[in-house]
Amino acid sequence: MKNSIHISILFILLSCQFSRLCGQSRMVPEGDVQYMRSSLYSILLAHPNTQYSKQIDYVYLSLPPADKYEDHNLNVRRVSALKDKQVDPEEIIAFLERNHVARRLVAKWFNRDSAGNFNVDLVARRGNYNASEMDVQQARMSKRGLSLLSDAGEQLIGNTFMTVNDIVYVDKEKQAKKAGAILSIIGALAGAASVGSGSSDVAAIGEGIASLALLGAVIADNLGGFTVKVRTHLFQLAWNDSIADAFYSGYWVDGRTSEEERALRRAAFEQSDLFGMRYIGYYDVKSEKTVLKDFSTPEDVITKVCARAVDKAIAGLQRRYEVFKVKTPVMSVDDGKVSAKIGLKEGLAASTKFEVLQPVEKEGRTVYRRVGTIAPEKKKIWDNRFMAAEEKTDASELSFTTFKTLAGGPFYPGMLIRQLK
Repeated sequence: MKNSIHISILFILLSCQFSRLCGQSRMVPEGDVQYMRSSLYSILLAHPNTQYSKQIDYVYLSLPPADKYEDHNLNVRRVSALKDKQVDPEEIIAFLERNHVARRLVAKWFNRDSAGNFNVDLVARRGNYNASEMDVQQARMSKRGLSLLSDAGEQLIGNTFMTVNDIVYVDKEKQAKKAGAILSIIGALAGAASVGSGSSDVAAIGEGIASLALLGAVIADNLGGFTVKVRTHLFQLAWNDSIADAFYSGYWVDGRTSEEERALRRAAFEQSDLFGMRYIGYYDVKSEKTVLKDFSTPEDVITKVCARAVDKAIAGLQRRYEVFKVKTPVMSVDDGKVSAKIGLKEGLAASTKFEVLQPVEKEGRTVYRRVGTIAPEKKKIWDNRFMAAEEKTDASELSFTTFKTLAGGPFYPGMLIRQLK
């Protein structure tokens, strides 16, 4: 399986070994390294009755997707809490179940269209599989085909996550009373398998722009100490061999499905409660202090505060929960020093340790074997936090972090690193 990947890795290893013998370093662009990344759907839990809520909505919906994950966003990116305080996990879980979010995430994985047809194009592209070999009707008839589908499920579909970012402005003068919150959807969830913002999100952006335009110097004093609390809840799409088998055998529809069978399977999928989201946990963050004079507009302040707080929450979830950790490619190796495009945004410090992984095939599936450990060099940690370049920090001028070897090796470009606890 994945012969092309393993041939590429072997070529990289042999090339890098030759370069090493010649006393040279080699760098591989991150986009050239083929590896399976987890997928992420991220939404904002808004508090419309709180101060600066429209501005927070606007900047959140304007932020780019998390760059270490595949973008698996549905069209709804924002839901509303009817109370001012952070929301309990049980309320979020009930909301996800009512709106069949898990089923919509599965539908997106298989490019479900209005006629109910599925295909494996997205799965094949993200996993670097051969799409024709993964044809579901044919794959389920052979041992190799079943292995491909199982590997794709375990490595890709099962590593689909959702973060719910509950962002609340910290009012320094008045703390709201504790209260529960009832979730209500903003915008229709119809067609949620498509990427992009719903109509309500566009309206929220428009309101945010108008609100930001009115801020000016009147609230400059408040923005000088603008602070938010973020509680990011983490969910994982439930996917295993039994769910996959039920999906492929009971719901799968493609161009070869008869009209009668298509109608039955389409209805069965749309009414199914087979799919669900597993709650993993949450991480709390309070944003760093920011002063207005560092930036040209109030929008910059709110954007920086919210973006960095959300990034910090994601980094915290990665440290706390093993399943959510990301792998990052080794970009270059020079005299035992490893470089990778990861930095302060991911919570790196001199004390942070990483394992170096080599992808190998075992019983038809891709597994990762540890070949050593590394740690960042203190003065060579890249400042890749949001708007670090505008702040002109010294570390923002770097383009990657340099690591020293703690154990194991030799290491080569194309291997992967993953943070240890």
